[in-house]
Amino acid sequence: MDWATFLAERPLGVLSTVGRDGLPHAVPVEVVVYGGKVYAWSESDSMKVANVRRTGKAAMLGYKGRAAALVRGQARVLTEDNASYTDITRQFLTKYHREESYGNDVLIEIAPDRATAWEE
Repeated sequence: MDWATFLAERPLGVLSTVGRDGLPHAVPVEVVVYGGKVYAWSESDSMKVANVRRTGKAAMLGYKGRAAALVRGQARVLTEDNASYTDITRQFLTKYHREESYGNDVLIEIAPDRATAWEE
């Protein structure tokens, strides 16, 4: 099973970051796979964005039943001045059948260091 295809087909993923207190912070997010990287859409003042800015690391889990894909790697926050921002935002709008961002003004990008998928 290909992790990128599996994750791209999921309506939601679970984004995990590390909080300032060293504890995991895991939240459901909309997810897009684009150019071999994984993206979550977010508001710039969220805890997940602050955590990524501070640590530069994140993980994304997508699952359906007992099948799952997990991507862990270096993460960064993209703003509208990034060259890819508009293209990736269009991917979110298309996937989720929207015409606007509903307050999401940044993207979290995960470049996979480790990516796995499994079925049980």
